[in-house]
Amino acid sequence: MGETVKTKEKMTGALPGFIISIVIGFAFYFGLKALSGNNAVFDYNNMISGILDSVPKQIAWFFMNFTEAQFYASVFAGIGIILGGIVAWILAIKNSKYAGFDVCYGSSTLFPWVLASQLISLGLAIFVFRYINGFADSSVTWIATFITVVGAPPAVMLLYGPSVPALLTSSIIGGLICAPTAIWIGDAIVTPWKLPGVVANVSTMAITGIIVCMVCKILPWIKPVPVKPHRTEAAPADDVYSTSWFVRRVFAEFTEAQFYGNEVASAFLLAGAVIGTIVCGNHGAYGSGAVPAIILSQFVGAATGVFLYAGKFDNGGWYATYVPVVSVGPACVLMYGANIPVAVFAGVLGGIIGGPIAQFFSEKLPEGVHGTVANVTSMTISTITVSVVISALPWF
Repeated sequence: MGETVKTKEKMTGALPGFIISIVIGFAFYFGLKALSGNNAVFDYNNMISGILDSVPKQIAWFFMNFTEAQFYASVFAGIGIILGGIVAWILAIKNSKYAGFDVCYGSSTLFPWVLASQLISLGLAIFVFRYINGFADSSVTWIATFITVVGAPPAVMLLYGPSVPALLTSSIIGGLICAPTAIWIGDAIVTPWKLPGVVANVSTMAITGIIVCMVCKILPWIKPVPVKPHRTEAAPADDVYSTSWFVRRVFAEFTEAQFYGNEVASAFLLAGAVIGTIVCGNHGAYGSGAVPAIILSQFVGAATGVFLYAGKFDNGGWYATYVPVVSVGPACVLMYGANIPVAVFAGVLGGIIGGPIAQFFSEKLPEGVHGTVANVTSMTISTITVSVVISALPWF
C-alpha cells in the first residue's frame, strides 16, 4: 500500500541531459583546441627525458599515473583527481548537500583506505621495484606502472574494508606484479597482433585482479572488517530520469576507474586536464595533442551509456556505463586519429556495448573477486571490437 505501481518501466535517460552532455563535450573539444599552449618544460617527451636521473621527474610521473586510466597522463590532472577525491570525501562524510554521488560506491568512509592503497602500491612500483628503469632503453616512451591505481589494491579495500593487513598485502602484491604483467602482455600479444595498446593494460587489470583477490581470500591474516557508515539514515533516492541527474552521472563516470565515481572529483580532474593543455598541448595524452578529442569521446561514450541504461541505476542500482570513458573512446582516438568522427563513433559504439558486456561477465565472477574484473574485461572486448569495426570501415 502507498507504493506507485508503474504500468510501463522507463529505461532511457533524460534527452535534455544527453544533449547538454554532448554540447559540453564539444565545448571542451573546441575550447582546448583553441587554448592549447606550448610550454616546452611540460611537453610529455621532455617529462620522460632523463627521468631516471631526476627525482622531480619521477615524482611528476607518479602524479601522471593517477590519470593514465583517462589517457591524460597529466601532472595537473593527477593532482586534481587526488584533491578532488579528498574534497568529495569530506563533503560526503559531512553529509553536505554538495557532496554528489557517494565516493567508493557508497562506502565513503573507505576513501582514505582506497587512496592509501593507490599511493602505496604506485609508490612501490615506481620507487622501490623501479619498473621505471625500463626508460633506460631510449626506445621506451611509456611504462604501465599505473595499473595499481585502478586495479587490485583499491578493489581489495572495497572487498575487505578498513583492514591494515589487506591494505599492505594487496599494495605490495599489486605493486610487484601489475607492471611486468602488462609489459609482457604488450610485448607478447598486443604488439604482434596489432591490438590497441590499452588491451594490455585492461587485460592485466583483469588477470592481476583475480590473482590478488584469490590470494587475499586464502591468506589467514586477511579478514573482512565492517565498514562504518557515514550516514545515520538512508540517502533520499535520486530521480535517475531527471536532466540534472543525467549530467551529474556523466561527469561522475570520469572518476569511476579510480573507484571514486563522483562528479566533484571529476570536476577537479577535468580542471587539471584543462590547465595541463593550456600550459602545453603536448603535455597530456603522451605528447599526442589528442586530449581535446579524447575528452569529447569520453563525454559521448558516457552520455550514450547513461541515456540507454539509466534505468539500471534506479532504486540504488549501478551499471558500468563508464567502460568507454577509460578504454574504447580514448584508445580509438589515439589509434585512428584525434578528430570528431573517430571520437563520436567510438564513443557511441563503446557506450552501447560496454555496460552490457560488463554485466555479462559480472554474473560469471567467482566469489571473492571484485566486480571491477568484469568491467575491465568488458574494456578489453569492447576496445578490440570497436577498433576492428573502425578499421573495417572505409571512411576512417
